[in-house]
Amino acid sequence: MRRFQQYLLRSWVVFFIVVIVLDVIARADGYSLSIDYFTFFLVVALSTIFVVDPVRRRHMSFTFHFGFVLYTFLTYGLLSAICVGQLTMLIYQLRSFHTAIGRRRMLHNYPFNVTLELLLILPAGLVYNALGGTHGPDFSLIGNIVPLVTMVVIMWVVLLFQYTLSNFLLGENIPSSVMIPLLRFEAVVITAELLFGVFSTLMVQNNGISALVMTAFALFIIKRALGSSVHASDRIEHWEQIERLKEAAWQDGDAQFIIERYLKQLNQFVKPDIAWIKFDFGEGKTVYYSLKDGRKLKADHVEGIIIEELIEKEEVLLYGMQQEWDIRLYDCLPEETQSILFIKPEATETINCSLFLASEASGEFTTDFGYELYRALRVLSWAVERAQERQHLLIDSRTDAMTKLPNYRALQEWGDRRIKQKDLYPFSALMIDLDHFKQINDTHGHEIGDVVLFEVAKLLMQATRITDLVARYGGEEFVVLLPNTDIESARIVAERIRETLHANPIEVSGHSLEITASIGVDTLKELGDLASLIRNADRAMYVGAKFQGRDRVASYQEWKEKVI
Repeated sequence: MRRFQQYLLRSWVVFFIVVIVLDVIARADGYSLSIDYFTFFLVVALSTIFVVDPVRRRHMSFTFHFGFVLYTFLTYGLLSAICVGQLTMLIYQLRSFHTAIGRRRMLHNYPFNVTLELLLILPAGLVYNALGGTHGPDFSLIGNIVPLVTMVVIMWVVLLFQYTLSNFLLGENIPSSVMIPLLRFEAVVITAELLFGVFSTLMVQNNGISALVMTAFALFIIKRALGSSVHASDRIEHWEQIERLKEAAWQDGDAQFIIERYLKQLNQFVKPDIAWIKFDFGEGKTVYYSLKDGRKLKADHVEGIIIEELIEKEEVLLYGMQQEWDIRLYDCLPEETQSILFIKPEATETINCSLFLASEASGEFTTDFGYELYRALRVLSWAVERAQERQHLLIDSRTDAMTKLPNYRALQEWGDRRIKQKDLYPFSALMIDLDHFKQINDTHGHEIGDVVLFEVAKLLMQATRITDLVARYGGEEFVVLLPNTDIESARIVAERIRETLHANPIEVSGHSLEITASIGVDTLKELGDLASLIRNADRAMYVGAKFQGRDRVASYQEWKEKVI
């Protein structure tokens, strides 16, 4: 039996035990409904107005309807109050019955809510009656001080143990750091409900049933004010953190840097037990990152990945406790997990980003927080897309469109940075010029010439190291920069390139074209400048190779006097 099934069975067993005890007490004491139908349904209707729009704190709902239960108790007795409370709780649970989560929530939460409601009113009501508390027209505040105070104390004892009860019946795990603020807020709510119960009873005695509507309106105003205060405080709590997330996304940097900075910022205020973020870049490229350490995850190591199949039209999927889950999640998440938040914003043109958070604490995430993160994730998607576009533009601006090699601009930037590093010396350069290339263009056409340049570029890449730079200099000229390469090694590389071109005729459009090249070499033994290095290699190429019959390698040192 799964863990949630054990709690489900336990909660319904306890519910039926409580109902049986209630029935025994009612029969033994001869309780009967003393409330008329009109007043009964009026009270239920008024309390329903409160339960359909509760004040939310984490995953808990504060409905303020218990004030109507207290009014009914003080006016019509215990059994009438229990009936009002139970019918109101049933309406509260049915309000979300049209959704799958709502049905699962009712199945698991209804017995707990009913049991808690009964434990609040039944012991307190029995003690109130035992101490001589009066009801209806005989009720007075002064004459019932002792029963009322005792009743309030009993209710408070039940409320203090409600989280222990929820852990026993539902398996809820609420940290003490969260429980204390919830209890403080509950103190405010129960105080308002108690005052309403007493005050409305006295008002109805003097002014008739219409006074109940007026006092209910006053309680409704208090409820809305508290709800607005709670909502504002929650928004303020997360506003600064969400804004920092957005700032982290919009700062300059490449896509990887933006993602890493965003995850680091998100990890500062979200502390889930399981967390990952997914980027779908299209064309089958999907990357998962762990929120905790920013490392990439393999898809088969991602916990809860099946949730992607569960979310349909929702942008934010929230489970406050394990009993609300889709049953398919139980096999892919740890048994202790309670809260889940999954956010899947609308995709941009090229990127789809989604976030998964799971915690062992119940009610760790809220709907408002989920939608704030939803907007922050959209900002991240746009920022990553913008960074990728900028990176593509940067690459395009530094790439030769024909050969796909770095162009002159990239050559200058790469070379200027590295030629200033002493640990890369000796530093050599090759200037390569294809022999008789104009004749190829004139004989076979420029399209064939373009193919030749592309194929030569591939051969040059094959003949050099990964630490070297091969760039198109212009026309049929190429430059190779060779860090940590002395003149002898540079000549060996140049000869290897020349022989590679010899050994690989280029087949194009039924023609086999033999390509040769004249290559000039120069080397810097100590710090120098890139322009002089390339210029000297170019001079060696012309004087030592081109003018000497082509298809050969020449170094600047050998032809220095003639070049000058």
